[in-house]
Amino acid sequence: MAISVNPGKVAHSCDKRLPAGRREAFKLKALRDFTLCMGRSRDFDESLHLALMVILGTYSIAKGALFLEEDGEFRVRVSRGLPPGIPPIDKSADLVAALRRTRRPVSLGRTTINGAIRKAASDVERAVPTFTVEFLCPLGARNGYLGILVLGPTFSGEPMTVRQRETLSVMTSFLSTHISNQRVIADISRLNDVLRFQMEENERLIDGMREIYIDTIRALATAIEAKDPYTRGHSERVAKISVSIAKGLDLPEGEVEAIHIASILHDVGKIGTAKNILNKPSALTPEEIGEVRKHPRTSFEILSKIRFPYPNVALLARDHHELLDGSGYPAGKREHQIPIGSRIIALADAFDAMVSDRPYRDGLSLVATLTEIRSCIYRHYDPNVARVFLRYLRNEISGESPVPVIFPELRRGYSRVEALDIIVRTLRDLN
Repeated sequence: MAISVNPGKVAHSCDKRLPAGRREAFKLKALRDFTLCMGRSRDFDESLHLALMVILGTYSIAKGALFLEEDGEFRVRVSRGLPPGIPPIDKSADLVAALRRTRRPVSLGRTTINGAIRKAASDVERAVPTFTVEFLCPLGARNGYLGILVLGPTFSGEPMTVRQRETLSVMTSFLSTHISNQRVIADISRLNDVLRFQMEENERLIDGMREIYIDTIRALATAIEAKDPYTRGHSERVAKISVSIAKGLDLPEGEVEAIHIASILHDVGKIGTAKNILNKPSALTPEEIGEVRKHPRTSFEILSKIRFPYPNVALLARDHHELLDGSGYPAGKREHQIPIGSRIIALADAFDAMVSDRPYRDGLSLVATLTEIRSCIYRHYDPNVARVFLRYLRNEISGESPVPVIFPELRRGYSRVEALDIIVRTLRDLN
């Protein structure tokens, strides 16, 4: 914003011989220009520069400087007509006390001037011999003094009238408020920076604790899988697939984390299953199948005693063998009786179990696995879960996924064309 200042015209307007009405109009115009220059400037220093220019122009003064408080001193922030390098004014207790008593602009032409104020003006004059301090204006706020405005004499050399001093007092009051507001904004900005840094640090600590927590969970799952070498890595693979599906369904972050933990620990109940059953190289008897089917309840009993930071981890692990048509176990739940997290883990678990080797059989081919899953959608597996899963698998097989989740774990000995054909047909049916 450009503000035009014409010293000659202003000097005439300030003349004490002007009629009272024109003097009041001039006063209002000067105050309007002054507030506008502070409100419309692009930054703080520009606003101070414009404010100083308006004050100097209003009173036809050639030289002046604005000192702001910094680190226990009053330092020049902006000036007009003065050389650079003016030394700071010491913020002594005597000067602060004198400013507090004065509050209003002080004319250095008076005979009785406080010694501390006189010394401050003299220090400036010694630093700039060509400059005479005519007015020293305190810039204060409730919590202390923010700065000092020093002004030289007018072009005419005549002293200010009472009304002119009143207008200057109002201007310096506005300027004090403006500086105080900027200090508050700066303090808030600094606090925000500190808070932002602290929040980022807390997030890093939380992430670190979360990694330690997840590593502990993984270690527990690995200890369990040690009973069955054929399932080594199964829980981690199921967790990767489950988390990808949960995110693909746009589930809340807390629910995704619960699914992550439950999918890692979904088989923790097998710790109570006899090793000779888990590693049996032939088909299980009905009694042995009954023993294996106890593991979801055992998982629930173990996990329900742990205070997880995420909801329903034990419940999700218990229900991961429940199927939509009620043919699953341990409770024979149907459709929406089964939590969405358990429905996700069920498909991820079934897929990895099919493609993995077992003591009693070799892993199925990808095409055979996809054919089996396709036949069980709606009966065993949630169609929405299957849709997200198949999209991930399609993108990985076709090379469209930048971060593979499922494909790296698969054997290479399968027909890519056949697999994609089954996936595309299944997705078309689901849509």
